[in-house]
Amino acid sequence: MVKHGPLQYAPEAKHMHQLWLLAWPLIVSNISVPLLGLVDAAIMGHLDDARYLGAVALGATLLSFIYWAFGFLRMGTVGLTAQAHGAQDTQRLMQLLFMPGLLALVIGVGIMALQSWLIPLGVSLMGASTQVSGLAQEYLTIRVYSAPAVLVTYVCLGWLLGRQDSRSPLILLVVTNVSNIGFNLLFVVGFDMTSAGVAWGSLLADYCGLLLALTLVWRHLARFNQQFFIQWAAFSPLAKQLVRLNSYLFFRTLMLLFAFAFITSQSARMGDDVLAANTLLLQYVTLLAYALDGFAFAIEAACGEALGAKKRQRFYQLCYGAGVYSIIVAVAATVGFWLLSDVFINLLTSIEEVQKIAMQHAVWVTWVPIISVWSYLFDGIFVGATQAQAMFYSVLASLGALLPLWYLLQPWGNDGLWWAFLGFCGVRALVALAGFLWLSHKQTWFVNL
Repeated sequence: MVKHGPLQYAPEAKHMHQLWLLAWPLIVSNISVPLLGLVDAAIMGHLDDARYLGAVALGATLLSFIYWAFGFLRMGTVGLTAQAHGAQDTQRLMQLLFMPGLLALVIGVGIMALQSWLIPLGVSLMGASTQVSGLAQEYLTIRVYSAPAVLVTYVCLGWLLGRQDSRSPLILLVVTNVSNIGFNLLFVVGFDMTSAGVAWGSLLADYCGLLLALTLVWRHLARFNQQFFIQWAAFSPLAKQLVRLNSYLFFRTLMLLFAFAFITSQSARMGDDVLAANTLLLQYVTLLAYALDGFAFAIEAACGEALGAKKRQRFYQLCYGAGVYSIIVAVAATVGFWLLSDVFINLLTSIEEVQKIAMQHAVWVTWVPIISVWSYLFDGIFVGATQAQAMFYSVLASLGALLPLWYLLQPWGNDGLWWAFLGFCGVRALVALAGFLWLSHKQTWFVNL
């Protein structure tokens, strides 16, 4: 056992600088993703009927459920890649690009092949009105063909981030989402289409993003001072490690997406106007999540690299530094929504009934940043340290709280639904904090040091 002297966990200026250099491109690129959702919501929200907004909301939720169920393709890649980068293991870096990339391609083709079963089942489970369900099914039938592009891009993003390259994800996501907005406006405004126009615009943008992602990855590979020779004998132990890690991430993500799909489904059962209003409010929650994930992604890369380089003290200093940044962002997001919620809602829709319902329930969203900031922070640490079990148990506990809370609070209607959502966020944060403290007490991060 290696003996360590007293550790100074307070982050130094160099650690804060390292995190900021990693985080700011990721924050900008991450925010571009929900901004795309906001633009889509605004385009649909200014049409003459709330059913178009509801259809895009249902379709996007179901597609997120399918795609982000395979979010381990990014999360599993970034932690292991960061550790390989810290250890300067070029051969392993190449393996961690090839294996998940091949898996992503196979899964994407499989999703397309199963669309005739997946789409009708998913839409029917959401319980929306007949008109909204029909439009959502049309949206999904178009968007599902982007599956291979989206999943392979996940792997590229994780690999680039693990290599401590946060500028390439910035270029990739901003270009993809700006082109998506442009295509959506072209089809909806220029060609007078509705929800199907948004689907076609997103499909084209996803494949543009894939081409750019492969180009950015190739630039890294070209710098390696060795031939592209892969040691196939090393694939077996790596495959076992990936299966173990990714299985936890897969079921964790599945539960998390089920929770958000559950909120959307229950909103739909209260009527198209409630569904549209809650969709707008959840857009802010999504915007917040992507902003906080900027620091989470930065800590994934930084912590993984510190662990791969076997630098114990720096690992903790980076964790605490990311915590400081995350709290600042959470407080700013709370104050910002408290002051500007009316402006936010009015920008996204001109339908009076939807505006009224959204404004009545905006107070619940104000508390989301302060409550949920911890889960994003600790998830980033867990990903970088490849401690997927801790992430799994935090979401399992929060989902176990959401369903009984909604059962008890159902008589309060939409207010009860938002109370249940806040309970879900709170339990997830508390269990993630407990996991961090337990792993730190047991020094599980450093078992191989």
